Amino acid sequence: MSGPGSLVGSDEEEQTNYHTPDETGLTKSQKVALIAAWSIVKKDLVTHGRNIFVTFFEEYPQYLDYFDFGSGNAGELGENRSLHAHALNVMNFIGTLIDYGLNDPALLKCSLGKLVRNHRKRNVNKEDVGAVGGVIMRYCLKALEQHRTKTLEEAFGAFLGTVAAAFE
Repeated sequence: MSGPGSLVGSDEEEQTNYHTPDETGLTKSQKVALIAAWSIVKKDLVTHGRNIFVTFFEEYPQYLDYFDFGSGNAGELGENRSLHAHALNVMNFIGTLIDYGLNDPALLKCSLGKLVRNHRKRNVNKEDVGAVGGVIMRYCLKALEQHRTKTLEEAFGAFLGTVAAAFE
């Protein structure tokens, strides 16, 4: 039973809140799934980040022009330390959004605002972010195959959709 001094809401209220997206665009169940999955990914951010960006440039070689990795060949990028550094920055940023921003919508909004400002200088738009977000999602879901659920798939989609929507 919920009352003025109660620390938790009613069971019905909890059920509704658990499956209703909040201002982050995710439900509580999606947040739980995404935070748990990210705790596995973040154990090796360098490898996962490198693999994501190599895959991204293999699928979208036209985006190589956005970067100064020194090589126009996607096949050689796996050993490029500049790519590793950029990938690590991206992965750390995603981790910050997941680990802190999902529980603090104001922080999430502020962080996404800064991301947009930094990337608009390079003419990055919502479609560009959607392309890299799609690669991130496919890669992570494949890497997390044994932990993959419909909720996790929806969580990645909602989270990366929130990131891309910041570019509108």
